[in-house]
Amino acid sequence: MPLYDRLTDFDGRLLRNITSLRVAEDLFDDLVDDGAGRAAALAADLRMRPERTGVVERGLHYSQAIGYPFTSDGTVASRYGDGSIRVWYGALDEATGVAETCWHQLRQLSAIEGVTRPVARYRAVYEVRARGLFLELRGKEHEHPELLDDDYGATQAIGKHATAQGLPGLLYPSARWPDGSCLAAFRAEPLSQPRLQYYLTYRIDVAAQTVTVERRPGVVERQLHLSELQRNR
Repeated sequence: MPLYDRLTDFDGRLLRNITSLRVAEDLFDDLVDDGAGRAAALAADLRMRPERTGVVERGLHYSQAIGYPFTSDGTVASRYGDGSIRVWYGALDEATGVAETCWHQLRQLSAIEGVTRPVARYRAVYEVRARGLFLELRGKEHEHPELLDDDYGATQAIGKHATAQGLPGLLYPSARWPDGSCLAAFRAEPLSQPRLQYYLTYRIDVAAQTVTVERRPGVVERQLHLSELQRNR
């Protein structure tokens, strides 16, 4: 099955799961002593936000949910970017976005010597609309297992080829979640309408190789083990 034989006219909703500076700073810690109280304050804050945000807030949401990979000073290598091109990633569903980010968080902390206790990391999940003609790679992972490989050499070559052809991005199978799908965009124009959906807390235990995911402090939504996040094994 050729890799470059199909394009998809995509118009849909994506979820962008990113580091949350707002929650990490814990803006309510000087007002409320306990975690549950802070969670309630954050939930109330989100409920009170108007549906139609002002210019400043729209700009902030855009820069956080869409703009950052295209405007940041440094470009790091990733699955479809070798460091010479900029890539934005989003998932087509919540479970896939969580699995992808949990795997990366485990990998990053595992690489740091001396991490023995669970570490908390804070996330924000945005909804973003994508619209455009994208290279379609979903369904090709069986004949092209390199699409799921932890060695990104082959997929980075695909990204360079796609950008050279002027494509705005590609749809690809998640390497971290069964039947999950993601979108990689090589420019910002196909992306719009960012909306903050909710916050998450990841409690990462490097020794146990697990990530416990909470939407409210102390309320576990799911716990993922590293072995669940490796479809290529």
